[in-house]
Amino acid sequence: MIYKEKILGSIVKDFFDTGIIKDRDTLLVALSGGMDSMCLIDAFYKLRSEVDYKLIAIHVHHGIRGIEADRDLQFVKNYCKSMDIKLITEKVDAVKFSKTKGLTLEEAARLLRYEAFEKNWKKISAKSHKNDTYILVAHHEKDQVETIIHNMIRGTGLKGMVGMKKQSGNILRPLLNIKKSEIKKYIDTYDVPYVDDLTNFDTKYTRNYIRKEIVDKFETINKEANTHIAELAKNADEINDFIEAESKKAYENIVIKETKKSIILNLEGFNELDKVLKAGVVREVFDKLVKTLKDVTKINISDIIDLSKKSKGGHLDLPYNLTVDKKQKELIFNKNEKNVSMSRRKKK
Repeated sequence: MIYKEKILGSIVKDFFDTGIIKDRDTLLVALSGGMDSMCLIDAFYKLRSEVDYKLIAIHVHHGIRGIEADRDLQFVKNYCKSMDIKLITEKVDAVKFSKTKGLTLEEAARLLRYEAFEKNWKKISAKSHKNDTYILVAHHEKDQVETIIHNMIRGTGLKGMVGMKKQSGNILRPLLNIKKSEIKKYIDTYDVPYVDDLTNFDTKYTRNYIRKEIVDKFETINKEANTHIAELAKNADEINDFIEAESKKAYENIVIKETKKSIILNLEGFNELDKVLKAGVVREVFDKLVKTLKDVTKINISDIIDLSKKSKGGHLDLPYNLTVDKKQKELIFNKNEKNVSMSRRKKK
């Protein structure tokens, strides 16, 4: 079936026609009760005639916003009951978590929300046998632009310009290329109920400030501004994928030895690489030894590249208890059990 309605047609094209979502898969939809998530779950409820998947909703109560949050929970319960959609509810304490971890309330709520999604995804996946299970979230085009602007403000490279992807492992974002105006049109056309979260209008939260004071004003300059920025993210993604592929090839060409705790690179081969590929190889090393690039800064990468150029040997302490040593013709990366520089100070 060809859908004239853009949102339904986009989902069919991007996720059904490409075979990402298949018969007997399970879709765990993050349902806040707001306009975006209600559009998302309604669209997938309507599309069940296309693919025979199992639809489950999950709602996370963050322990903030008092009566309003309780209202949202009850709204979601009533909706899912009326539509015969299974609902999972989780309650977390975002205030306590933010204080314990030294995080903003906004970031604490996000981390706990995704932790709840992941926990339930694992439970469902364990029962799904050979069929896939995905978490669906309702990020749309304006959310993508907000993410890119947020990354730019905090300092980012090309990867931060990519923003979010339509698929990130087990997370799908079917509305990512959809305008907010199209979501509102869908809600109005199909008379889909929703509730407003008043905190979305409070500019004390970073994302709300970016949305209201920056992103919304882009459209006063050019009504297609946000679409153009989202297109930039697609271009950055293509370039980033190319660089990552070339970096993996470069890594394979210069790696001398690789274990779970140590990687040795050919120094001459590393120094012959273009600076962009050198950075890509370093990121590959981090990915293999510590499985993350979080907290790995441009300064860390630049320091490693500078070390490789020195005429004499040298040593660097890096995030995640990683160290790198330049010895004769080799760059030696080691994953240590504890902070090496702290150990050295204690010995002194």
